Amino acid sequence: MLLVVDANIIFSALLMRGKPLSVFELNALLNKFELISPEYVFFEIGRRVDKILAYSHFSKEEFIRVFSFIKGEIELIPFDTFRNKLEEAKPKSPHEEDIPYIALSLEFDCKILSGDRELKTCLPDRVITPSEAVEILLGRKPP
Repeated sequence: MLLVVDANIIFSALLMRGKPLSVFELNALLNKFELISPEYVFFEIGRRVDKILAYSHFSKEEFIRVFSFIKGEIELIPFDTFRNKLEEAKPKSPHEEDIPYIALSLEFDCKILSGDRELKTCLPDRVITPSEAVEILLGRKPP
């Protein structure tokens, strides 16, 4: 199952661990999801590394290990691949920063993995939460 990973999930995995990090860990073992994201997603995270380190419970070494692991689980998709879906994505998006994730989702006709409640409210059939993803990975819920 193909899923677009938004920056929200990566931030949550790095800050709080919990279900967002469990999605990446379980998927590394079970390989049920193919995870994709716009190519710039890690630049977005990288700009906030100091803030993440200040609020997370990770040491710098542990942060580097977990961040590297997450990066290895996500295939980055070039902007030109989904540029043609940006206009279609705009009216569906609660926030401007969500537009590329929605456009990528539209381009590949797949769901978005996100913990953003507003995004889930706007696109209930297109967004799955970390809790839902864990249930799918464990076979407790159909994809």
